[in-house]
Amino acid sequence: MAVYSDASSSHLEPFVNAREASKFVQLHPVTVQRLAREGLLPGHPVSNGSRRHWRFRLSELGRWLQERESGKNQ
Repeated sequence: MAVYSDASSSHLEPFVNAREASKFVQLHPVTVQRLAREGLLPGHPVSNGSRRHWRFRLSELGRWLQERESGKNQ
């Protein structure tokens, strides 16, 4: 899995593909892509001609998971 840094780091955080993102959020890769397409999961579309691929930052997914968990606890 790719290493990521927080916003305070001076290094740029690499993108990961849907498979790596799915491991991180513990969802199926197809579900990760669908949620990103629907705007429910933070993702970055990358066009490759006729198909759109998604790339993700683990720090954004980590915040998304935290927000999801905090919403359950309210």
